[in-house]
Amino acid sequence: MTSTKAEDVRLWQQWNRTKSDHDLQQLLNHLQPVTTQAVNRWGGTLARSMLETRAKALAVEAIRTYDPNRGAALATHVTNQLQKLSRTVYTHTQAARLPEHKAVSMTTFSVGQEQLNNELGREPTSSELADHLGWSNTRTEEFRRAHNRRELLTSGEFNPSAFPIADTEDPIVGFVYYDMSPEHQQLFEHVTGYGGAETLSNTELMRKFKMTQGQLSYQKRKMKDLFEDALKRKR
Repeated sequence: MTSTKAEDVRLWQQWNRTKSDHDLQQLLNHLQPVTTQAVNRWGGTLARSMLETRAKALAVEAIRTYDPNRGAALATHVTNQLQKLSRTVYTHTQAARLPEHKAVSMTTFSVGQEQLNNELGREPTSSELADHLGWSNTRTEEFRRAHNRRELLTSGEFNPSAFPIADTEDPIVGFVYYDMSPEHQQLFEHVTGYGGAETLSNTELMRKFKMTQGQLSYQKRKMKDLFEDALKRKR
């Protein structure tokens, strides 16, 4: 069975009218081939049950954020969201290289942030996340900076294994940073916490830099492209 555009639309419209768990599950069942393909892509890197759970959460996120007026098919939108599975794989792969206590803390942070994202329907502030985790603001900021660096540099189709971000900065980060315009430097600082800057949520970034969500995503892609170009020159 494959996902068909007409049936995608029918089932999505049904769920959009009712917002019921039953109709959501019906749509997820119909989109199963799409999620299975994404899980198969990363098979063998993590436990399949973990990949399937994360893929389902990403599919639900895609369903809830889908806007048919933008022209993209639902299956395409879901497929694009499922690219975030690479971040899950990378986070757990990197955690496995850390001392046990740090690996546990990184997993606790990632799970806690995802729980609050789902509960609030937005990115939590550092203060909200610290309260949720029972951590100090300083410790929460430390882990948020590490997480945001990884997320920026492993987004989309970027190959995570090509740019491992350790606890200490890779020299190439400084090389690219100083090649950025002052405006991009400031944005990069607040996205990643580079140089000790406060990490900001997407909502806070859009407010501070007076950007729309689309403009912010575009600027993040531009920064990612700078790193990809630097890596190509380094090889």
